[in-house]
Amino acid sequence: MAADLGEFLRSLRQGLMKGEQNTSTRGHAQVGEFARARRWKDHDTSMPTPVQREPWKTRFVSDQCTKGSHGNYLERLPSEIILKILSFLDASSLFNISFVNKRFHDLANSNALWSVLYSSEIKKKNWRPRVNMTEAVSSTIVEEKPAGYWKKLLLKEMAGYKDTLWKTELKHLNPHTGMPALTEDVLRRLHIQWEITLTNKNGRESVYKQTHTFFEDSSVTVCWINGFWPYMSNLNSLQLHGIMCPATPTPGDKPSWRSLIRKTSLQRTGSWSFFGADRLVKVLLFDKGIIIGLWRGNWKIAFIMVNLHFHKLIERSLLGSRFCPYIPAEDNAVDPDCSRHGYTLHIVLHNPVRRIMSQRFSPLYTSRVMSQGEFVQLIAIDFTNVSKHVPVAKISLPWQAEGLQGDVERCCMMTLTVLDEAQRPFWCASSTVKMYSRQRVLDLEYEGEQFIILYEDAEGKVKMTFVWMEEFQHYFLVQLVTMFPAAKVKRHFRGEC
Repeated sequence: MAADLGEFLRSLRQGLMKGEQNTSTRGHAQVGEFARARRWKDHDTSMPTPVQREPWKTRFVSDQCTKGSHGNYLERLPSEIILKILSFLDASSLFNISFVNKRFHDLANSNALWSVLYSSEIKKKNWRPRVNMTEAVSSTIVEEKPAGYWKKLLLKEMAGYKDTLWKTELKHLNPHTGMPALTEDVLRRLHIQWEITLTNKNGRESVYKQTHTFFEDSSVTVCWINGFWPYMSNLNSLQLHGIMCPATPTPGDKPSWRSLIRKTSLQRTGSWSFFGADRLVKVLLFDKGIIIGLWRGNWKIAFIMVNLHFHKLIERSLLGSRFCPYIPAEDNAVDPDCSRHGYTLHIVLHNPVRRIMSQRFSPLYTSRVMSQGEFVQLIAIDFTNVSKHVPVAKISLPWQAEGLQGDVERCCMMTLTVLDEAQRPFWCASSTVKMYSRQRVLDLEYEGEQFIILYEDAEGKVKMTFVWMEEFQHYFLVQLVTMFPAAKVKRHFRGEC
């Protein structure tokens, strides 16, 4: 945006300078005459008096040009000329320039400009217009529409073009996970990617495009490992945007849309914690599941990872704005008379390279936990039932950056989906989790060190207990319990839980 605006203002200034030069032709002619007179004076000292008075006139003209060069040319331009200049901008640049001042806001929201952009975009993308194309080119119809009508119409189309098609595709659910089965296909077909924007303490922004992704049945892990990374101590915040890229990108192309997904503070006073380390990097965990790897010995970034759940992912990546995230509407289709005890739990442990564990538990029945306050729990694996215990492969978080690679042990990604009896999403969570060693609390038949994974957010809690079997070189998941507030159940089913 800054580059487009700067280029526009420079071109405008050059045009105005040319106009100023044309209006001061007489002054420049006098300057040329004075220069010729000065050259003759070097050879002949008997120069007539009128020519000797020329420097005074020249200084006056020069002063006038100098003073005029600092004037506000935009205020002196008629609105018709500014509208003509603005007609050469694309939709994104025209939207951004409307924030310059009040006059530019009024001119940049002209229906005449946006109706032309709407017509050209529809022809280029072969969209199905919501209005007749003859209306878009009719000046009478354009002026009859309220101010900002064509602008809103075009931005709505750009934010979710062909939305009827991809929303229809997302209705096909995966019976195993309860998530849309074609999420990955739709993301790739719409050329949706993700980028992060790092803002330093001086307000300067640096944008980084994704390096690679790893898709699971119900989530996608996005990694950023390339680029010139700043020091962590110089950063103020991180923004994660979903972007819609051109189908055939060329150097210099910009995303046609940005949708804010997450924004988190990177200051030391923010909510972050030490997550893990190996011999090369140390990993920090920030709120909302963002992890940042830092090189040991300094605070320079090595890589960034984030795990995104499929639930409403396309809407969050496409239907928000650059500064405001997409806020889904409440689901009012839940039947208050349906059972509140036929829950389904799907959980996946994975990393950016491979799947570690994937399990589905159904049906699950609720029970109150008064010691934890007003909470309802679902016990998927009871440690007393040995037949339900699940073997789990080695848990670790591999990484690579700048030609180096490593493996942070006892860390991984977790994707959790809880569905109600109607197979509607009840609680969806995706984050990076860490195993903690604990004292041998559970009395089990297994002999080995016990570990625990704890996850908590505003919607619920997860507790997993593992036992390390040295002879098998495997973990065993011996306990899996999820808890969520009773108030959440009441809101979801509109009644008592």
